[in-house]
Amino acid sequence: MYKYLLLSLILSTSLTLPATERADEIRAEMWNATNKNFQVREKPKKWADKSAIILAQLNRFEYRKPVLVSTLRYNEYNHFRIKLLDKNSINKYSEMSYYDNYGSTKVYVGFKVIKPNGNETIVDLAKAVKMEKDVNGTKRSYNKLAIPGLEKGDILDYYICEESAVSNNSIIYFFEPVVFALPREYPVVNHRLQFRAERRCFINLKSLNGAPELKLQTDEANDEQYYTLDINDLEAVNDQRWNYQYRDLPTIKFRAAYASGKAMRNLDVLLGEPGKVKSSVSKKELEELAGTMFSTIYDIKMFSKFAKNKLKGVTDPFEIAKQTYYFYRNDLFGTAEANLVEGNNEPTISEIKFVDALSTFLASKKIPHDIVIATRRNISTIDNILMENEIEWLIRVKKGDQYLYLAPFDMYSIPGEINPLLQGTEAYALDGLVSPKKWDAKKITLPVTTKKDNRTEVTLNLQIENLTKAKALVSKSIFGRNRIYEQNSFMDLYDFEKEERDRFKMDESFTGYSFYKKKYIAMKTAYMDKRKTYKTDALKGYLDQNYGFKSKATSELSIKQTGRYDNALAMVDEFSFESEDLIQKAGSNYLIDAGKLIESQVKIEGDELNRSTNVYFDCPRSYSYHITIDIPSGYVVQGLDKFNQQQENQFGGFTSKAREQGGKIIIDTEKHYDVYFAPKNQWPSIVAFLNSANSFTEQKILLKKK
Repeated sequence: MYKYLLLSLILSTSLTLPATERADEIRAEMWNATNKNFQVREKPKKWADKSAIILAQLNRFEYRKPVLVSTLRYNEYNHFRIKLLDKNSINKYSEMSYYDNYGSTKVYVGFKVIKPNGNETIVDLAKAVKMEKDVNGTKRSYNKLAIPGLEKGDILDYYICEESAVSNNSIIYFFEPVVFALPREYPVVNHRLQFRAERRCFINLKSLNGAPELKLQTDEANDEQYYTLDINDLEAVNDQRWNYQYRDLPTIKFRAAYASGKAMRNLDVLLGEPGKVKSSVSKKELEELAGTMFSTIYDIKMFSKFAKNKLKGVTDPFEIAKQTYYFYRNDLFGTAEANLVEGNNEPTISEIKFVDALSTFLASKKIPHDIVIATRRNISTIDNILMENEIEWLIRVKKGDQYLYLAPFDMYSIPGEINPLLQGTEAYALDGLVSPKKWDAKKITLPVTTKKDNRTEVTLNLQIENLTKAKALVSKSIFGRNRIYEQNSFMDLYDFEKEERDRFKMDESFTGYSFYKKKYIAMKTAYMDKRKTYKTDALKGYLDQNYGFKSKATSELSIKQTGRYDNALAMVDEFSFESEDLIQKAGSNYLIDAGKLIESQVKIEGDELNRSTNVYFDCPRSYSYHITIDIPSGYVVQGLDKFNQQQENQFGGFTSKAREQGGKIIIDTEKHYDVYFAPKNQWPSIVAFLNSANSFTEQKILLKKK
């Protein structure tokens, strides 16, 4: 649900049938023998070589408001009839999962297996196993159900339906948006996509990337509108890496909302008119939306006090903005520590609050800046925005013809950095020193980073012990987007506690918690007792995931620099590990798997060599390794020529060089991605350097006894 609205979700029981009776009704509807699409059993001959075929598919979404009550109903019905044609699809569907009832939502399911002779077996739901998993920081219970006896040629016919009743006392309510890419992993004989909404409902609906338009039908008796799309013979699309399906594949975007007359009069939030489809958003509407979002006057006393005490005499607008950004980020520090020791997620700040606060402060200092309206390139273009939740909000501070971008922070973010999915996209800029009533949005292009901005530099020294075991000493400097994964994987608040407390003259932990301080100190002590284990486990997971050989850590990962400030951009860490798998005896000689020291690489083969969609990378980036290997006494080196490779083109490349020097083998490699986007017909150029890097990992050095 939208990040700037807090809506109350309360279970309504007055409008629901007893669970068993409703379950019977849904089963009767889903498995109704009069529905011809869901009676088909034979596969089209043209798809006989496929792993599976979806004979029929229904996705129906309903949005209703019963008369005289402040309750809204949201129902979602999904029904599939799938013919299984090989072992892969049988294995995939031999076990199915579905959520339990949760909150105000009731879940209804049914699974049956249909044999080629027409015999049907309904799977007993009582045999499902209760499970639990983490969903966005919340524990959710679900059921895992084995589908027994599946064989080639069988049909699995199943439905998973959810019905929700929510109490709504707000003047406006947005239902969860539906963004639906039509092609599936398997071909589809018949697919019906349907949205049902009361005629007083506000509808945002758009077909993209060649998707057909939905047809509108009106049900006068029930005062409802049906938006329906029926598609036959839909070809499959293979699951491909680096693919933004909503930008390439035929896609439907839909959002329903209810709003009172007061909301319609006072809130400009891309609603359109009740009962009429809204399929586009103008520049003017985005200006009005921004006016609604930033209509609250934000209290900036803490910023003004900080500027008065710490920024006296500073006139550079970029410096004022950066230091205020760090100060605002520090405001989360205390909450972040409490969350950490409690085992909760790191706190976040809403985009609206962040932009409103910083813009208000900058305006008070008469610092030129813009409020930027943007959208991630994997979701939409700025011209195809249809709903508020597609928008990202930024600040752009101006100094002549130079710009400093400020994005909502987390504990590791740096001023000047923006999400790679926004980089290079078109956006709108609104003058932050002008009244919202006078806003005239200017279209801009957001800046891009390069492979040098997002880079990883690794130095690895391999020491060979008794020709049976190798020990690696590793140092990594990680810049830009590359560092985000390792900061979140290997660091916690206590890695940068000192630099944060020293910079902002902070008190000791949990000062101000008064009565609860003793409790939190005890929780911190318990966390710190386990912290070393957490760190060790994180490093072990990293080694297991990234290296193609067995290894074990011989040191704790040491953070030398956190990469949290713009005067020290790199995260720098060090660790060591050892492995007995890197060296193999070959008679009186030895082989070293030196190629694997650059970590596992992508290999493109089989069906993946043929690409049907364009290639979208999150950002340009590069990875370089400087590897030294001590040559054991009494041995000479052979096979270094295989470590000299070069595969470069306009989209990226891989280069490696190897030599002997001073009793050591020295190997230098660099792999780089130079672009955000490549058309699908250029896929072979990308495959060339990807597979060159993978080929490198297969090379070995021969240590030949003198």
